[in-house]
Amino acid sequence: MKIQQIDTPKGKVWEVNGYLNYNDEKVRVKKRGFENKKSAQQWFNTELVKFANGNSKYNKKTTPSVMTVKELYRMWLDTYQHTVEESTLNRTMIVFKTHIISEWGDTLVTDITPIKLQRYINTLQGKLLRYRKVAGYFRRLLNIAVRMDMIPVDPFTKIEMPKERKQLNKPKQFMDVDEFKAFVDVLDNQYKYMNQQAYTLLRLAVFTGMRTEEILALEWQHIDFDGGYINIVQALGRGLAGSTYIKEPKSQTSRRTLKVDNKMMAVLADWFEATGYNKSDDYVFQNEGHTLQTIRPNKWLRSVSDKYGVAVGLSMHKLRHTWATLAIDQGANIKQVQTYLGHADVSMTLNIYSDVTKRASDATGNILNGLID
Repeated sequence: MKIQQIDTPKGKVWEVNGYLNYNDEKVRVKKRGFENKKSAQQWFNTELVKFANGNSKYNKKTTPSVMTVKELYRMWLDTYQHTVEESTLNRTMIVFKTHIISEWGDTLVTDITPIKLQRYINTLQGKLLRYRKVAGYFRRLLNIAVRMDMIPVDPFTKIEMPKERKQLNKPKQFMDVDEFKAFVDVLDNQYKYMNQQAYTLLRLAVFTGMRTEEILALEWQHIDFDGGYINIVQALGRGLAGSTYIKEPKSQTSRRTLKVDNKMMAVLADWFEATGYNKSDDYVFQNEGHTLQTIRPNKWLRSVSDKYGVAVGLSMHKLRHTWATLAIDQGANIKQVQTYLGHADVSMTLNIYSDVTKRASDATGNILNGLID
């Protein structure tokens, strides 16, 4: 074991560099920041006693043969958090905390019987339309327990998974042509004088179908005013504890260039002149130079709906639905809509906008009759 004084940017400190030994276990330790040699020696002596008793953080950790669901989740999370983006990690943690840990956290994995699990799944199916996503996460944990020989069989293999419920009285998903015109009329002739930033953001959303996280990460350098293009190269991610961060777009196809109409470009140019933040790397929509909170656009949209009675019951994401719906109604094909919206797979476009494609199918049902009339 070696104790020496070293130089650091904050001045001279003492450092311990040595090995903790007990029986056949040996581990190297290195720690600096001590004020004097005596405190460094005391730390090492204390750590040596802890190591011999198996209480040191330097002792090899062994996985217990039995864990609670919460303990198993934390072990899994230690690995999972390094494999996904922070925004995905945040969503996953919320699912576990809300639906799994709150119910099963203190339960030993060995105490999860098929009958207890079946009751939980039945209750979950009654609460959530897409309950199988939650069940999938839970099953992921139990598969780990099986692989680690904590339990012999995954209890999910012994229960019945009920069908997911269909949503009745499905909320409105988009505006029709007349509602769209009324919404834009309110924005252009009334709301823009109340809040120019909110006006510009909402108008951009409904005229481009951009994702909210793409709009919030937009910088002035991403807008080509001469050519009339917007380059989508980044998005705003939701991190842990309510934080946000700039990240890559949702998928490779989400990185795209949008052609924007002249009127919308003029609205953006007016906001460029009005805002005090118009350097190339400034955010187009901001709060004192920082990105807006992710909930702010929806608050603005609700304020317009409440005051003027337009876009009632819609969210920012449903402005994206509106763009797609009206684009298809105006003659755009599914592939064009997929490309403009940045969907990774055309099936995603077809699934989300099935109402539109159903109307198109109904309209073509008798198309060949005209050949023999």
